[in-house]
Amino acid sequence: MAARFWRRRWFLALVIIVVLVAASVSLVWIKWDYEREQDAVLEYFSHQPGMSDAFAMLEDLTPPGSVVLCWWDYGRAVKEWSHREVIEAYPSGDIYYTVGSSRSLFGNLQSQLFATWGSSERIHNLANIFMWSEEQALPILAKYNARYALVFTPDDLQKFPWITEIAGYNSTEYLTYNKDKHTYEYTTRGAEATLLRLLFDDILHPRHFTSIFENDKAKIFEIKYP
Repeated sequence: MAARFWRRRWFLALVIIVVLVAASVSLVWIKWDYEREQDAVLEYFSHQPGMSDAFAMLEDLTPPGSVVLCWWDYGRAVKEWSHREVIEAYPSGDIYYTVGSSRSLFGNLQSQLFATWGSSERIHNLANIFMWSEEQALPILAKYNARYALVFTPDDLQKFPWITEIAGYNSTEYLTYNKDKHTYEYTTRGAEATLLRLLFDDILHPRHFTSIFENDKAKIFEIKYP
C-alpha cells in the first residue's frame, strides 16, 4: 500500500516537472517569435530603397541628443540607427488594440506578455501635431524639445487614415486617393495639416520647417520656432 502511494506521488511530481518544462520552453519560444516579429519591421526598413540612407543622414545632420518628430513606428529605428531621441517609439496599449490591422489571439498573448508600451498621451499628441496647423503644432513640439522632423513617402500617406482616426478626424476631409491616377491629393483643409505640408513641401511650402535632406523615400526638416 505504501509503495503504491509513493509511486503515485512520484508520478504526479514527474507530470508537474514535465508540464513546467514544457511551459518554460513554450514561453521562451513565444518570446523569441515575438522579438523576431518586431525585428522584422527594422529588417523591412533596411531593405526599402532610400530608407537606410535617410536614417544615416539624420545622424549626420543633427547634433547628439536631438529630438526628432516622426510617427512612432519609425521611432525605434531612429533611436537604434540614427542614435537620436523621438517623442514616442512604441504604440500605446489602446492604440495597438483599436487602430490598424486586427490582432490574432496568439499575437495578443505575445503582446500582453512581452510588449513595451508607449504613452497614450504622446501618441495622441503626435497625431495632433501632424493633423493641426503648424502654428498649433509648435507648442506641443516645443514641449518635447523637438528640433527635427522625419517623414516618409508614400508610407506616411498610407498611414494617414490611422493618424487621423487617432486624432479624432475623418481622413477623407484632408486627403483623397485618385484611383485613376494612383496619386494622393490633399484637400483645402488638408493643405493646412502639418504632416501633409511636410509630405507635399514642394507645393505647400511649410512655414516653420526647413528642408535639410530629401531623397525619393524620405524628407528631413529642421523645425524653426518663432
